[in-house]
Amino acid sequence: MKNKALAIFGVITWILSVLSSAEDLNGNYKAPTAFIVVSAIAMLAFMIMAVVRLWKSQKLAAVLFIVSTLVSLVYVSAPIKIINFLVFFWIVFLLWAMGKYENPDEKLRKELGLIPEEFAVLKKHLEKKDNNKK
Repeated sequence: MKNKALAIFGVITWILSVLSSAEDLNGNYKAPTAFIVVSAIAMLAFMIMAVVRLWKSQKLAAVLFIVSTLVSLVYVSAPIKIINFLVFFWIVFLLWAMGKYENPDEKLRKELGLIPEEFAVLKKHLEKKDNNKK
């Protein structure tokens, strides 16, 4: 899964978690149990994939994401929910921003104004030239 797709998946999991946490006046969940389980599994999957993806480049963000999520599981209060919300969307923003730089070859091809076939020939020629220098 690419970074932008992972960011979109994160937003979808957030929406699912909000929908699945709806309660009636008695404190009972309104969503079916299966929906709550799917939402929790999707959120856990996003959390794991996001932390793995960000671990090398944004270790601080990944650690803060883990800590804020774990704290929100244990201690539920308005400030914790706000902090968790901000950290979550910071992670989504980082993933989205990283998505811009996923395919540098394609970006270079567009900047040079070449069609894919021309770019492939140019790249092959440059690789041959590099191999001859070694």
